[in-house]
Amino acid sequence: MITIFFSVLAIFSLFVFMNLGKIKASKKQTDRDDRINRFGSRKARGNQKKTHSTIIEGEAEVIDDEDKK
Repeated sequence: MITIFFSVLAIFSLFVFMNLGKIKASKKQTDRDDRINRFGSRKARGNQKKTHSTIIEGEAEVIDDEDKK
């Protein structure tokens, strides 16, 4: 009885997962100017500059707990 229940639950979960996988992002989400370039080898879209890295160079600052007091 428990095996049947978990089998039905697994099949239902797989069905929901597969249907949610068909949903795509909207045009507003995919054509943003500040979108992260996760795949450096892809061509830049529109007037964006092609960069070789997705890391923004900057300086790091150490925050101590004593500074917060």
